[in-house]
Formats: sequence, C-alpha cells, structure tokens
Amino acid sequence: MFRYLNRFAIAIVALTGLVLWTGEVKSQEVETREVMVTSTRTERNLMEVPMSVSVKNSEDLTRDPKNSVADLLSDIPGVEIADGSMPGSKRVLIRGESSARSLILVDGVKISEQKSMNGPVILIDTSQIERVEVIKGPMSVLYGSEAIGGVINIISKKGGDKPVAFSVNTVADSSTQSLEVQTALFGAYNGWNYRFSASGIEAGNRRTPNETIERSSFRNRFYTGRVGYDWDGGKFYVKADYFDSVIHIPTNYGSGIVWADSRSTRMNNETAVSLDLPKWERSSISTGLELYDLTANLARLKFEAYYQNMKKDFYNNVRTYNYFHIPAFNRTLSVTVNPFTHTFNDQDSIGGSLQTDWSLGDHFLIAGFDYNRDDLTADDDRLGGTVTAYTPRTGWMLPPWTNPWQTTVTNIDKYSYRYKASQDTMGLFAQDEWKIGAGFTTTLGLRQTWVKSSMSNTGGNPDLPAGRSIDDSRLVANAGLVYTGVDDLSLRALWGQGYRFPPLNELYLGTVHGSTGATLPNPDLEPETSDNFEIGARFNNGAWDIDLAAFYSTTKNLITTTSLSTGNSQFVNMDKADTFGIELALAYTFESAGLTPYVSATYLNRKVKNTIDAPKMGGNNNSTKFSERITYETDKTGHSPLFGRIGVKYEVPFDGDKLFTSDLYVDWATKAKEYYYDTTYLHGDPLPSTNSNYGFVTQEHEAWQTLNLTLGMQWGTEHKWHATVAFRNILDQQYTRSTNVIADPGFHLIAGVGFEY
Repeated sequence: MFRYLNRFAIAIVALTGLVLWTGEVKSQEVETREVMVTSTRTERNLMEVPMSVSVKNSEDLTRDPKNSVADLLSDIPGVEIADGSMPGSKRVLIRGESSARSLILVDGVKISEQKSMNGPVILIDTSQIERVEVIKGPMSVLYGSEAIGGVINIISKKGGDKPVAFSVNTVADSSTQSLEVQTALFGAYNGWNYRFSASGIEAGNRRTPNETIERSSFRNRFYTGRVGYDWDGGKFYVKADYFDSVIHIPTNYGSGIVWADSRSTRMNNETAVSLDLPKWERSSISTGLELYDLTANLARLKFEAYYQNMKKDFYNNVRTYNYFHIPAFNRTLSVTVNPFTHTFNDQDSIGGSLQTDWSLGDHFLIAGFDYNRDDLTADDDRLGGTVTAYTPRTGWMLPPWTNPWQTTVTNIDKYSYRYKASQDTMGLFAQDEWKIGAGFTTTLGLRQTWVKSSMSNTGGNPDLPAGRSIDDSRLVANAGLVYTGVDDLSLRALWGQGYRFPPLNELYLGTVHGSTGATLPNPDLEPETSDNFEIGARFNNGAWDIDLAAFYSTTKNLITTTSLSTGNSQFVNMDKADTFGIELALAYTFESAGLTPYVSATYLNRKVKNTIDAPKMGGNNNSTKFSERITYETDKTGHSPLFGRIGVKYEVPFDGDKLFTSDLYVDWATKAKEYYYDTTYLHGDPLPSTNSNYGFVTQEHEAWQTLNLTLGMQWGTEHKWHATVAFRNILDQQYTRSTNVIADPGFHLIAGVGFEY
C-alpha cells in the first residue's frame, strides 16, 4: 500500500511543482474550434456530417506520445484496443466488432491482409501522422467491404512551410525498456513539397506487477518518402512506405480436465504454444492527382492508385501433454505431441479509385469507382515433430534396475504445400448531400459491389478446396439527416448497411497458428451483412464540448469459429449479432483556470445467436457420441459492458513562449464475461477452473482501473520543442483487458522529447 501511495505522491508533487514553476498564469480565450474531417470522402465540418466521427491529430501525440496508432485512439468512445498475444501489433475494435471488420486507410491506401485471423495491423510511424479519423458504424457505401464495423482513416504529414526543415522525436517506455527514435526531413518550395522520414523501436519483454513476460519483445522499423506538387488548379503526389517488424510471441500455457467418456476416464492436459514472427513487412507505393473546378459543376476530380506487398513469416510450435488415467485398470498413459509448422505469406495488392465531386445548387454529389485485387501465395510447411507415448510396463515382478515406463516415439509426417489464391473487389458508389432548408441536410448513398474470389492452387493438400471460385455482388445503401439550425448544436440520424465478403483465409486456407488444432476454412461461408441505426448530438460553444450517440446494429451471417469434435475448429456463419450502445464524450473548459474536466464513456451490449451441431454423450451407458443441433443466445461476448476514461486536463502558457500541460485520468472497464461452446468439455460435469454445462463455458475477465498522469512542456518559437513524462498505472494494478491474452503493464514511465528546426 505504501509503495502505491509513494508513487501517487511523487506524481502529484511533480504536477504541483511544475504548475508553481510556470509563474503567472495568463488567462486564455476559449474559442469554438472548427474541426474538418474527410469521412464523407470530401472535406466537411465535423458538425455537418451524419456519422459518428472522432479525430486525433499531431498535437495529441505531442502532448502524450504513443508507440502505436492504437494507443492514440484508446480513449475514443466505442473503441477498444487489443494486442491479443502479440505485443507490438495492436489492433482496434470499433463498437464491439472484430478488428477484421474495420477498414484501415493510410493516405487512401487500403491496408489489406487476406491471411489473418484478426485483420490487419496499423503499420505506420506515429510521428508522421497529421490526423486520424475514426468513423464508427458501417461505412460500406463509401468505403467498401471491410468497413462493416467502421473506418480508421490515417492522413500523414506532408511538406513544411519553409524549404528545409527537420525534426527528431524520442520516446522511451520503462515497461518494455524500449526506445523509439523518429526523424524526418521535410520542406516546400515554389509549389513542390517533400517529406522523408525514418523511425525504429526496440522493445524488451513486458513487465507486469507479477512477472516479466518472457518472449514478449519486438522490433519495428518504418521508412517513408513523399514528393508532391501543388498549384492553384490541383495537386499531385508520389509516396512510398516500408515497414519491417520482428515479433516474439509469449509462450501460452493452458491446462484443464477433459472428461473423455462415462467410465470416468480422465485426461489432464497442458499445452505450450510457442510462436515467432521473424518477418512482417509491408511496402507500398502510391500516387494521387486532384484537379479542382474543372467546370461550373465539377468541383473536383480525384484519382489514386497504389501497389502494396505484405510478407509474413510465421513459426508455430505447439507442445501438448496428455495424461490419461483409467481407474478400471489402474493404468496411466502419458502422450506428448510436438508438431512444428512454418508459414510464409506473400501478398500483392493493386488498387485505385476515381472520384468526382459535383456541386449542383443545393445538392453536392460524390460519385466514383474503386478497385482492389489481392494475390496471395502461402507456403505451409510442417517441419517435423514427434508423438511420444509413455506407458507403464506390465508384469508381476520387475527388477529394480528396470525402467518402469515403456517409451514409444512416432515421427509426425512432414509436408510442404504452396497455395495460391486471389480476390478481386470492384465497386461503384454515389452519395448525395441535399440542403433542404431550415438547417436540414439529407444524405443518400448507394454502392454496388462485385467480388470474385478463387483458389487456383492447393499445392496438393487434400484437405483444401481445389479449383474453387466464388462470385458475389451486393447493393448497399445509407440515409442520413443532419440539423444545424441552432448555433453550436448539431443533431444527426443515420441508417447504414454494411457488407463484408469473407477473406481468402476464411474461405480457402485456414490456419494452424496459435492453437493445438487447425482452424479449417469453409468455402460455403456467406458474406456478412448488417443494418445500423444511430442518432446523435454534438454541441460545442468553446466551453462545452459534447458528443453523444446511441446506436443499434444487427449483423447476419457473422463469421466466427466453432470447435469440432476432432479437436480442430472451423470458420462458420453465426445466425446473427445484435449490438446496442451509447457513446459519450464530454468536456468543459474553465477559461480563467485553464482546467478541462472530461469524460469518455461507452455502454456496449452485444448479443449473439448461434446454431451449432454439438457432440453429445448418449446410449445405455451414456458412452456413445452423436450430434445434436443446438441454438443458443448470449450477451456474454467478452466485451466489458461499460468502459472509458475520466480525467482533468490543465493547460497554462507562461513566460511568453512556453506552455505547460497536464492530464490526470483514470482508465477503467467493468467485468466482462464470455460464453461459448467448446468441444473440449463433452461431459456435463462442472470443472474446477471454470463453469461448464454440456460443452458451454463461461470465462470471466475481471474489472480494472488504472490511475495515470501525463505532464508536458512546449517552448520555443511556435512551440517547436517539447518534452513529456507520463506516469502509467501509478497504483501498479495487475490486470488484463478482456480483448488481450497477456497481462497489461504495471506501473511504468513513458518519456518523450522532440524538436523541429
């Protein structure tokens, strides 16, 4: 207890001392800040758009440096952060939807990964971000298939305001003993602009209050270059990115008791999963052209094209220990299974879009075309392994020097397959904004999507569907209404449809990584579809800043995995998922004191309905397995029903060119429960470690709260210098987010220093 109080006291003393050091506080004028967003594929004032949008910018990163884009978005209502079991590769969940259902765009380039269980990771250097827009809810009309949960739209920095400038930023994190260095050279002259940047981070093993998690280190490198030219009638650019990562994944131990049949044959099992990602690369080159005011009505023509390559090298070693005890014969059998597999994925993506913006009196029409093709080559190798069985020797009398155990070792067959698959997606879209008067604006949009997916080569693997080709087309729509007839207030309502076609991994390839069994593909999967309804209000008068939204979403044919009696699992369509939520972002600025108390909170209730074919014990002795069709509903989906942040910010300028900032806040989440079917538990008896009933398991994730404080200083001309120190998890709480597998860090410091010249 005393060490917690000491940490808290140190943080408060630091805050108080820096406040006193600032000297005379100058009163600040609070002005209504106009926030511009591109969520409708054209620049609009945030108060005028019908969807829920949250914005983070480079100033937020200066005041509180982050090592990942996901961390930057962690306090946005409706957003959850997940790194699963892979530190250094955090993902973003929007409104309870998997990260695979959120589209990631970086300067118009879609980050696509066809062979991933959880969707793509945001692979970009945070120091080069100008703005991130998080668009919540289905955006399939404007952005296409993956945008069924939302869109994360990242806009990177361009050139500067003088011919030559450079910047250096460093961020150190004591929880991983990491150091990140970010550099950039940029400028603009006579219409030309450029930016070249490089960054790298070396992170060690994660430290938690209870332990240091072995094999949780990672390394990231990022390089980018951009050259552009702007003139009165348009602009043009060429950009290249390269990201390289090495990730070690902690060994995951699990244990349980499995009832094998009614004769009380009991099996204890332990599993150790060892994973490595020695190579994770993303490289891309893109170009874009915009032309303005081509005719009296054609306000803009925008063209973008890109090529992207994604490489992932994955090693998987699963060691399973099984101990069978048969009371009738008083015999024990021990089996160790140790398969070793390797996968190398190489994905090429090409795509582009053509968009036209038309100003037609009270109407503003956006119409366009986009296309993306993914070609995936995947090498899947089993490098070897053994099955070792230990059985007690039989006999009335054995000499004392005899080993009482008989060992049998069987080699696991090796294999090597090369798969080739592709997916083409093409869409036509149009959205009309109509100012109908009295402060009302309506929005109507349509998109027609065509998808063709094929598996051209299975490499001889008899378990995969050979020569399959699947086509689909779908029309989706949206309709919105915005009212801005009262100063500083905006009311909005939106209905939108979502559409997500299954990726190649779910249709044809499956995966063997991260578990003892394989996750099998399913070429009979149906696309996911959804309807989303939401209402919201924004109010910003310079002092109050409020954004409140309530939404309801229903998704049909949700793709998930289900356990099979063989010990494997398979991608399947769930009947449906219904999600209801309320999101609140509220802040009030006390002008004279420089204080801004704020709240960010989310209520999330997600209910799923699923029908499965479940193995069942039956017969005279309850010893015969057969299948029974079961339909179940649950709102225990692994998400905390309430989560958010509450805090107070302080900002004060002093000595002419200096600015002191602080942020004292509590992050929190309530208890989460997850109810699911697992064929590991075939008997109806409850287990010691968890509740179980006929193959259904309830897993609980405890509630958690962390106390945090960030202190920052900016100084120099235009605040070109900055320094920040952040005290994270001051009370050193042991906790694990419900979206994670490994524990989150304990008390640690994050320090950042940077300048621009």
